[in-house]
Amino acid sequence: MVLSGDFLLLGAIGLASFLLLLVHLYYRHRFSYWRKRGVPCAASTFFFGSYKDCVLQKECVGQFFQRMYNEGSGKPFFGIYVFNRPALVLRDPDVIKTILVKEFNTFYERHASSNVRTDPLSQNLFLLKGAAWRALRVKLTPIFTSFRMKQMFSLISDCADQLREYIEKNCTTGKPMEMKDVAAKYATDVITSCAFGIKSNCLLDPNAEFREFGRQIFNFSVFRSFEFMSAFMLPLVTKLMNTKFFSSETTKFLRKAFWDTMKEREEKNIQRDDILQLLIQLKNEDAKAHKLKGDLLVAQAAIFFTAGFESSASTTSFTLCELALQPHLQSRLRQEVLDVMERNQGKLPYEDIRDMEYLNMVVLETLRKFPVLPILDRVAGRDFVIPGTNVTIQKGTTVYIPLLGLHMDPDVFPDPDHYDPERFNEENRKARHPFMYLPFGEGPKYCIGKGFGLISVKTALANIIANFEVSTCAETPKRLQLNPKAMILASIAGLYLKFTKLKH
Repeated sequence: MVLSGDFLLLGAIGLASFLLLLVHLYYRHRFSYWRKRGVPCAASTFFFGSYKDCVLQKECVGQFFQRMYNEGSGKPFFGIYVFNRPALVLRDPDVIKTILVKEFNTFYERHASSNVRTDPLSQNLFLLKGAAWRALRVKLTPIFTSFRMKQMFSLISDCADQLREYIEKNCTTGKPMEMKDVAAKYATDVITSCAFGIKSNCLLDPNAEFREFGRQIFNFSVFRSFEFMSAFMLPLVTKLMNTKFFSSETTKFLRKAFWDTMKEREEKNIQRDDILQLLIQLKNEDAKAHKLKGDLLVAQAAIFFTAGFESSASTTSFTLCELALQPHLQSRLRQEVLDVMERNQGKLPYEDIRDMEYLNMVVLETLRKFPVLPILDRVAGRDFVIPGTNVTIQKGTTVYIPLLGLHMDPDVFPDPDHYDPERFNEENRKARHPFMYLPFGEGPKYCIGKGFGLISVKTALANIIANFEVSTCAETPKRLQLNPKAMILASIAGLYLKFTKLKH
């Protein structure tokens, strides 16, 4: 019996050792992928690959790819391993241009994925692939023309008036305001008005439903962070574990808000210059083909809501924080805004907000330091040899464009941590490679809502700066630190600012 027990123990130890040896050999083989191809690459650890600090939430995804960009200094591209998956970080702007534009038909898919069966609102323009994405992109592009933006501008302007009134009411107490939350309320009001045709009243009602569900989407708890990471980095996990971009509660809420509003409009023949009206038109045009209907329709409004309020809120709050830290920049911007108002009897028309030179420079500099989505990803649809090299990007390999790395490169943007809108005057813009600055992406998959997002942010900033002095307080962070759990760029601390009403 003793000999039998010893034999079983030795057998178990032997089997375990053999399995560990197989695992070791497997990872050794996987982590030799880039070395065998002569591509410099990051150091890797068992299981995690190069991605350990991100998985352990010691750094956010944007910071990880910025670090990889810096480690590959002097090289046009740099190999990494996301767990056991080899991927390539692109550094050279000409290579990036080739991938995003010239070879779009080779690199047309994003790596980001979802499980449509359990997360039906994920069948949106950002996550759809192949022919479904192409067909939808063609249909939705006309929604975001300059003409359409001008039609919707009165809705945005109304929300900016409410924002001004909100700040005026609350600044009388002398207490600082947490600007990310205030900006998110404004941005949510804008996007619900323009996308759903609903007055969400987030600035008036502290318990507004749209704001609560917006918070849930970007509440970066440990598990929520894992869900976002899975969608962008681990599509197999998304399918196996049924992780979701939109929770069941959020899906139920957005469905009801969308269909109730659509039903009311169609029954009462209500016409309104907003995104929902244009989606209704697309639905009716597609009625015979039965293509744009059901959750596919709701999903587009949902992604406009999600991407619209978070990107606008972040950019607005980061900008105000930087302007408070450098009052002379704020004064220069204020003068430009007041000059425009003087020419227009105190008004801020669409064309003037869109075309204000220094306001544009300010917003572009914010997006340099804080690109909302700090990476772009593409997957090779076939084997592709990088021009001028003998390196082949094999079919199915993901390439990453590290926007935060590009935007913070000191060789292109000297003293990159310093906030300086002059980087975007005409002379400086012309002097650098255009593919070193890509806050909205580039090529056929550039951000379709770029114009909408910019006019929303600029309208808020112009109205605030014209009416208030924005200053720091004891709670204002002197250096903005990023949330290591967030898939997007987000501050780990509140952005508290003080507002003082100006007397003109």
